[in-house]
Amino acid sequence: MPDLREIEAGTFVLTAAAVADVREQPEEGVPLVTQLLMGWPAQVLGMEGQWLHIQAVDGSPGWTPVDCFCLPAWPEENPVVQVVRATAGLYSREQANTCCGTLFLGSRLRLLEEKEKNLRVSLPGGKSAYLLKEDVKVIHSNQLVKNRDVLAAAYLFAGAPYLWGGMTTRGVDCSGLTYMAYFVNGYQLPRDAQDQFKAGAPVERDQLHAGDLVFFSTIDPGPSHVGIYQGEGMFFNARTKEGVTVTSLQDDFFKHRYLGARRYIGF
Repeated sequence: MPDLREIEAGTFVLTAAAVADVREQPEEGVPLVTQLLMGWPAQVLGMEGQWLHIQAVDGSPGWTPVDCFCLPAWPEENPVVQVVRATAGLYSREQANTCCGTLFLGSRLRLLEEKEKNLRVSLPGGKSAYLLKEDVKVIHSNQLVKNRDVLAAAYLFAGAPYLWGGMTTRGVDCSGLTYMAYFVNGYQLPRDAQDQFKAGAPVERDQLHAGDLVFFSTIDPGPSHVGIYQGEGMFFNARTKEGVTVTSLQDDFFKHRYLGARRYIGF
């Protein structure tokens, strides 16, 4: 296996860890920028000690320990399977009685073989493992994004704690929640609330549909908080103290901070 400390800038690597923290600086304890899940690609920008400077799949630059990545060693022509549960066990044997790790919603691996109850998959570094069929689905390039599927993905995060830069049910921030709800359904939003606001088509408040994103100006002028509209004046969002929860547009904190809504697909 090539030493990643010797690869050149511009090289694409794959996330080999279940979750890779992308930080603002090459140092533990500094704030997160985002997180990468197993199978997600990243482009190497540079190196410092045991840290790779990378650009994440969502476009965010940051620093991650080098041992979270590997060069692609799986069959690129094989179908991609994606975890569709909040968490999924990864097994070293077909009998699914030897769990060797936990993957999170949105993790992507390559399909090697379909069994009766599970799938044999290739890990990014080339080794194989097993996932239960009920925990994954095969990704198709022409899949349609539906509002009910966006909401269903978001609901998998219900009750998750708030984590700045987080992307999993162990911790997620507001734009991470909206990003993941769309990503697992085949549509990639920008990572941050400000960029998500710029990317969508404006929607009037009285024209909101379930699945639209609603934005709020909570800190400085401009979009700093985002949620997913679910209907009847309610939206799903990740809040600093409450974690992932349902909130009313008439909530005392949010009703005077509403900035606007955006739509990304034709529901």
